[in-house]
Amino acid sequence: MFDVLTGFAIVILVIAVGFGVGRLRLLGPGAVYTLNMFVFWIALPMMLINFLSDADLGQLFGVNFAVVALSTLAAGLVGYLGYRFVAGRAPSDSLVAMLACSYCNGTHLGIPLMAHLIGDPTVTLPVVMFQVGFYGPLSVLMLDMSSEKRNSRGLVRELILSILRNPLIIGAVTGIVLAVIKQQVGWTLPKLLAEPIAMISDATVAVALIAFGMSMAEVKVLQKGRSPVRSVIAASLVKTIVHPLIAWLLGAFVFGASGPLLLAMVLIATLPTGQNVFTYAQRFGVNTVLARDSVVIATAMSLPAMAVIVLLLG
Repeated sequence: MFDVLTGFAIVILVIAVGFGVGRLRLLGPGAVYTLNMFVFWIALPMMLINFLSDADLGQLFGVNFAVVALSTLAAGLVGYLGYRFVAGRAPSDSLVAMLACSYCNGTHLGIPLMAHLIGDPTVTLPVVMFQVGFYGPLSVLMLDMSSEKRNSRGLVRELILSILRNPLIIGAVTGIVLAVIKQQVGWTLPKLLAEPIAMISDATVAVALIAFGMSMAEVKVLQKGRSPVRSVIAASLVKTIVHPLIAWLLGAFVFGASGPLLLAMVLIATLPTGQNVFTYAQRFGVNTVLARDSVVIATAMSLPAMAVIVLLLG
């Protein structure tokens, strides 16, 4: 228990440092964007290559992927039906609520957290691949179809290109290819390439958490008269409690998972609402305040929820 609490205390402390840096504006304007772009375009792909090149590929896309996909769709359905028929909102608004309840921050927060807490960032790869390759594009198409200004032909092409150009997809595919080559012929990257990749990979966790803390210092949420407070709280509770509960039920009772694998499944489902939800909402001008506030509130809820889960399942 002490090791678990220490692990989360370290994460919170680094985020707090980032929050303080952000409040004091020590790194100047635009620093959050710059740090996030470093993490997204350089550090995260290097981390995926570093870990995947030595990973057991058979464990990446088996039960873990199935639980990710099914639990995400189930939590999203809960969010959509609740917002559509309980709150009585439009289909486009309900699609954003669906994403707020189910779309994980699997990259900027998920990979660093899993790397630190359980020592294996590759457990987040199924959720990254599922969201980037299927769930995100499908949700954007559904938002486009519910929009008054439809341009689906150009949108489909843009979505396909965005997937092919995604640095996480490129990093994952590169790491998988290197793992296959290693398994088949025993060849590994030479030290001249492997060590720089590992060095950049080591910077991922600290930089990502600092940038996240800085971003939290810049956001004001649950503003009276502007934010749908009840809907934000409801979406955040679905994301941080209902979604991991569904993952636990599927993992334990449908797929018979236990131990570290089950823990990883549930922790991944507990990851807070991803920033892409706000990006999608902003792009179509739909329910942007719910999306923005859910990202922040779900993040605040997720860390204590994950601590409880580790204590119960770890």
